[in-house]
Amino acid sequence: MDPGRLEILLLLLFSFHYSVAQPLKKGYVDSLYKKYPTQKSDLCPPCKLWVNPYFKSIADTLHHTPILTFYIYTKAHRLEQEALGLPRTGKYAAWHPAFGQPDETKVYREANRQIGEPNSARMIAKGHCQAWILLAWSADAAILSNTYTFNAGMEFQGQNIGTEIATEELCRKLTGFKGDPITDSVKIWCGTSGSLRTYAINGVTITVPSHYYKVISYYDNHTGNDVLLTYWMQMTRQIRKASLKTG
Repeated sequence: MDPGRLEILLLLLFSFHYSVAQPLKKGYVDSLYKKYPTQKSDLCPPCKLWVNPYFKSIADTLHHTPILTFYIYTKAHRLEQEALGLPRTGKYAAWHPAFGQPDETKVYREANRQIGEPNSARMIAKGHCQAWILLAWSADAAILSNTYTFNAGMEFQGQNIGTEIATEELCRKLTGFKGDPITDSVKIWCGTSGSLRTYAINGVTITVPSHYYKVISYYDNHTGNDVLLTYWMQMTRQIRKASLKTG
């Protein structure tokens, strides 16, 4: 590698590590969300569009479910995430509502109180659409990935750590995680559909969707072909990674 380019790369890596070492100032997260207000969407009466520099989302703000999210994940993102080493703790792991939306924390707590099986496959998790690990190449992106309604729905933990995480690992693998890269970028569409039941507290009602879906598109540099994978994931409590199949 050219010495000049190597020096720039080292400076970039140093800046990533330096930035993560700095504590977030009080009020930083609130001010971050205020930068990206939601706007009306014509998709449905209660639907709103949320656009930030990292991904886009259309959500049903009445039922508090993400209808469609879109993100382009790249090999460069994976390398930056690995270099940054952002911890999934504290402010980087906390959940927040989009600006002007209600906080759903107590509803999730109430749902799991009713289920009464903490740390089990039956518990209700905050199921990311666009995964935290795929966005953790930037502190702001990681924070915004943990957004109620616009990037998460109520999801059984069994599915959350089963087929859902399997799709996330696939995207990392495609860009060269623990192996040779197949592509340098992956387009990801994700959302929810249907209704199993609802949970409510303090005037906030959240629908548990019956399905998550994910569409993954990329160019295979080995075969020279465009690849489109579709996953229709029915919400069940005992899903395993191995059961992930394309639709």
